Amino acid sequence: MLPKRALLRAAGLTGLSALARRTTGSQLRILCYHGLWLAPGKPFGNCLFMTPDLFADRMARLARSGLPVLPLGEAVERLAADRLPRAAVVITIDDGWASTHSHMLPVLEAHRLPATLYATTWYAGRALPVVNVAVDYLIAASGRAGQDRRAMIRWIDALPEGERLDALRAYGHRLGVDEAWLGCRQFHLMGQDEIADAHARGLDIQLHTHRHIDVAGRIGQLVPEIEANRAALVAATGAAPAEHFCYPSGTFHPAAPALLAASGVRSATLVDEGLNPPGASPYALRRFVDAQHVRASSFQAYLDGTLHYLSRARTLADRIEIEVPRRVAAASGMLLCAL
Repeated sequence: MLPKRALLRAAGLTGLSALARRTTGSQLRILCYHGLWLAPGKPFGNCLFMTPDLFADRMARLARSGLPVLPLGEAVERLAADRLPRAAVVITIDDGWASTHSHMLPVLEAHRLPATLYATTWYAGRALPVVNVAVDYLIAASGRAGQDRRAMIRWIDALPEGERLDALRAYGHRLGVDEAWLGCRQFHLMGQDEIADAHARGLDIQLHTHRHIDVAGRIGQLVPEIEANRAALVAATGAAPAEHFCYPSGTFHPAAPALLAASGVRSATLVDEGLNPPGASPYALRRFVDAQHVRASSFQAYLDGTLHYLSRARTLADRIEIEVPRRVAAASGMLLCAL
C-alpha cells in the first residue's frame, strides 16, 4: 500500500478530498490539543506539547478554511438532532496546562474561535508541576536510562506537598538538567485564577476528573472524581456545573457511559481517531489528536474527510492481509489431513 503522504497528495490532486468533504459533511469533526512547548529545545512527549508557532498556524488554517467551528455543547445537541452545518468542527484542549492560558487562549481569541478546555483540577490549587511528567522529562533530558523512574515518582508523591518541588529540583540537579522548564511553568497546570480568567474570556471549561485517573482501571472512582472535579470548577468560575467530559488519556470502561449519564454528564470524548456521524454515542465521541509530529496534510485530511476513508481502506487492507494467510493455512491443514 502507498505511504499515507502519497495517498493524501493523490486525493487532493484528483478531487477526492472535495468529494470526501461532501460525503462526510454530516459528521462532526473534533480536534484535540494538549499544551504548548515553552522550554528550550524540541517539544517533549509524543502528543503532549507542540510549539506555539505550530498551534498558531493550525488555528489560522482552520479560520481560513471557512468550516463552521461550533461550541462543544451546541455541536453535541445538533449532532444528536442531525442538524449540524456541513463539516462542522469543535476544538478541544485536554488537561489545562499553564500554556493553555498564556499562549493558546490569545490565539483562539485572535481568530474568534470557540473552544473547550477539559480541565483536571487537583493541581489547580497547588503551585506544583505535574510530578510524573516532570520526572519523565528530566530523565529524557539527561539521556539517562531512568531505571528509578517509578520509585522516584512514588517517593516524591509520598512527600508532604510543600517538599515535592524541592525534591523535583534536587532530582533535576542530580541529573544535570537546568531549570528552564521550571521558570516557564512548562509542567504546571492552570491555577484557579487562570481558570477563572479563561472562563471570563469565553473559554468553555469542562470535566477531566479531579486527579486525571485511569478510568479503565479505576472505574469505581469515576463518580467521586467527577463530583470533585465539578466542584473545583464551580468554585473557580462560578459557572453552572459542567456537563461534558473527556476520558483522561482516552482510558475507557464499558460501565462509564451509564455512570456519566447518571452524574449529569451529556457527552464524553475519546482520543480515538475518527469522525462522528449522526446517531453516534455521545459518550464515545472520536477526535483527531493534533501534535508536533502531525503533518499539515494529515490535519487537512481529517477536516475534509479524506483521512476517514483512508483509515477505512487501511483497516480493510489489514483484514485482508490477516484473513488470506488464515485461509491459506486452513487449506494447507486440510491438504495435510487428506494426505
